[in-house]
Amino acid sequence: MSHNIEEKPDIISASAVEQPVTELEDGLAGEKVQGLERVESARSNVMEDLAKGESVSYDDLPIIEVSEDENKKVLRKLDLLLLPLTMVAYTLQYIDRSAMSYAAVFTFRKDLKLTPDQYSWLGSLFFFGYLFFEFPGSYLLQRLPLSKTMGTSILIWGGLLMCMAAPTHFAPAAVIRTLLGCSEALVTPGFVLIVSRFYKREEQPLRVGLWYCCNGAGSFIGALVSYGMGHVHVGSVRPWAWIFIVNGGITVLFSFVFLWLCPENPQTCRFLTAHEKRIALERVRGNKASLGSKEIKWYQVKEALCPWIDPQGWVYFIIVFTIAVPNGGIGNFLHLILQSYGYTAFQTILIGLPQAVMQVIFPLSGAYIARKVPQARLYVLMAYMIPSLVGVIIQYKTRNSGALLFGYYILGSYVASLGICFAAPGANVAGYTKRVVVGAMVFIAYATGNIVGPHFFISTETPAYRSGMFACIICFTITVPMAFLLRLYYVRENRRRDRLAEERGEGAYDESRGDFSDKTDLENLSFRYAL
Repeated sequence: MSHNIEEKPDIISASAVEQPVTELEDGLAGEKVQGLERVESARSNVMEDLAKGESVSYDDLPIIEVSEDENKKVLRKLDLLLLPLTMVAYTLQYIDRSAMSYAAVFTFRKDLKLTPDQYSWLGSLFFFGYLFFEFPGSYLLQRLPLSKTMGTSILIWGGLLMCMAAPTHFAPAAVIRTLLGCSEALVTPGFVLIVSRFYKREEQPLRVGLWYCCNGAGSFIGALVSYGMGHVHVGSVRPWAWIFIVNGGITVLFSFVFLWLCPENPQTCRFLTAHEKRIALERVRGNKASLGSKEIKWYQVKEALCPWIDPQGWVYFIIVFTIAVPNGGIGNFLHLILQSYGYTAFQTILIGLPQAVMQVIFPLSGAYIARKVPQARLYVLMAYMIPSLVGVIIQYKTRNSGALLFGYYILGSYVASLGICFAAPGANVAGYTKRVVVGAMVFIAYATGNIVGPHFFISTETPAYRSGMFACIICFTITVPMAFLLRLYYVRENRRRDRLAEERGEGAYDESRGDFSDKTDLENLSFRYAL
């Protein structure tokens, strides 16, 4: 009896094994439930290995059915745990990364005796560190416990930010900025991997958008903190130094919270019952991807890196690079651009607050539309590039103060598009090694673009930063057609797979069925790309 069940496991209710079967009930039903309990028990070593972080074969888990109420309950618990952790971490990351930009509107550049070119290099050196550590960081994310690696990274970057209060000239500041880039290189790719372990593919864009919109929250909070710190005068400590000390100290404290609370995978989530952990695993079966593997599969590396095998990694590389070049310039010079209109340091911080609010609205609304409108995420990517393009054209063409402020406030719409790109490896790339490599490609493009971007922004130009705005116009006009071509590729590939499935008599595509085998999206013909 149990042998037959193991040969062909039944699809069972998630709550079936928890419901007692009394002797008064039908004997056959009782025998079936007991048999199913033996199936789960026989494979319990898979769950134990997963709890220990071992590399396991997830397709050994029998399929269970999950009711809508059970799904919503588990999803709500995951959101209450993971969203605050990732959103707070991302808010702090943006505040910490932008702290130098806030310090620059005070006397930071003067006190460190920085030339305009040296200030640009401080912006670029952060992303040199980011770029240098991308592949070593990706290796660590695969080989070490994900949540503990992320928490340690947060701790290190908080400590390094506090050290930014100490330099008195360019060289030590350059070293610290480079190390900061190394420590923050793990944050976004690590969060993308966490999201892919706990959420269905259709749930991922909204969650990524939620923590990515915290860039705007960080910009708003960072502006207020900087405004307050600019009024602090304690002994010989310069006011701008408190921006680094206070923000870095808060990040260090948060790192311990993250290390304590963030789970490695559904099976190690302390806030879920044993039954809910099993449901959490079943929820992501339809992603048709492994939840984790410590084995590096070199054929998956080749598949990710060779565009004649799979072009999507390099298309995302180009898209992200053309967004990151403007991001590098605008991010480092955002407040200096506003100050170039003729405002004082404190006026610059306060007048810039609406731009920070828009930095929340753009990615949040983009993520919501991508979640609610079927097959629309690449259309959202293209649409949210338009306001940014209009904004940089205004900055390039006119000196009218009202028009400049309007253009300034809509400059950041591209962050919604960038959030969709960051979520792409988790949604459209299967095979754990391949996903890590494509994720690394995305963030290498991000780092490279941010290295290049600041050097187009020249403060001595009249009007200021004209070359930077022209570079942004070129980049944004490349992004949209590349996204359109990628969507055409996905549509064609999905139709081809539908046609093959029909020829084999497999019936209509069912996204809820899948396994946890470590196959790539090219190997697994039942995989469909999210549009």
